Amino acid sequence: MYSTLATICFVMTLFMAINNVNAEVVSIEATIKSVDVKNNKITVERKGKTTELDVSKSADISNLKAGQKVTLSYHLDLETVLKIETSQNGASPNPKVVALDELNIASPNFAPWISKDGLTIYWTRDDAIWEAQRKNVDEPFQKQSRLFDGFMPSTTEDGLYMVLCRSLKLGNQDMGRKLFFSTRDNIKSDFPPPREIRELLDMGILMTPCLSPDGLSLYLSCYGPADDQKGHWVVTRKNRSSKWDIAKIHRILPHPNPIPATTPFVTDDGLSLILTKRTNTAHGAFGEFIVLTRDSVKDDVFAKYEKQIEVDGELVIGRFPRYCPATHELFFSAPVSEGKDSEGIWCIRNFDLSK
Repeated sequence: MYSTLATICFVMTLFMAINNVNAEVVSIEATIKSVDVKNNKITVERKGKTTELDVSKSADISNLKAGQKVTLSYHLDLETVLKIETSQNGASPNPKVVALDELNIASPNFAPWISKDGLTIYWTRDDAIWEAQRKNVDEPFQKQSRLFDGFMPSTTEDGLYMVLCRSLKLGNQDMGRKLFFSTRDNIKSDFPPPREIRELLDMGILMTPCLSPDGLSLYLSCYGPADDQKGHWVVTRKNRSSKWDIAKIHRILPHPNPIPATTPFVTDDGLSLILTKRTNTAHGAFGEFIVLTRDSVKDDVFAKYEKQIEVDGELVIGRFPRYCPATHELFFSAPVSEGKDSEGIWCIRNFDLSK
């Protein structure tokens, strides 16, 4: 009851310009903070304060993105947004590729991972995991901070659980790169020092982890040494307190894979797989981005070729593609200059993976 009253008061006092106090539907001018398409909710901001609002199923929120200015038609009795008007009339802006220069202050910077709302980014620099935030999609990432040693971070949608890659030594024995995890109690706390995922220690050289939003599926790449270990896999668990069920691990691509592909990323719905296709030796560690799909999460393998990712008719070359549907952005890393080991964080803005 209190929550309902608080929301109504918040909306009426901070977001509305009401000409008729008895009106059932009022107009709200606000800024989108995040979009929850699955539950048909949006979080909006005005005058430094935010609230989450239910949206009518008749209103399409799939193309909204964080930072976008909107006008909402809000029904007071139903406590629901009935209509959303954006500041952009007509067609959506064209996709564009931009370098995130604020992050590329030292090289290399690579393997980005973006939070669900698109406002926090994790990436690798100087053999360590870094973090930065931005206020909205129009602002640069700021408050950069080093977390701990490691590579290739991936986090759950609530930002509480991270998997990353590290080199592991047991005594004098070099075990190669393995997967580690770190978990925290709330989003404002620091991630504690990572610990190895022990149930995966015998799998070989592991890299490019990709967590499902709920943290119950972990996609990963294995580089041997045994041939039957190589490839791209998924392992699951019942809950975050349970161990990964190594007995049920399975491949997500055929083996041997006819496509030399690396740095896999599975979308939040589990139906699309974005890969770096390395067929041109001139690109070195980088390649074209291709999208594979499957009809259901119950399908083991992503068997359908969907498309290559292009902007203005040209293939995008890079690696570590990571898509954020809330902001319609595709983050990746690619060269920033002609120098050796030059790599930085890039982004395709106004990008809709479904089109």
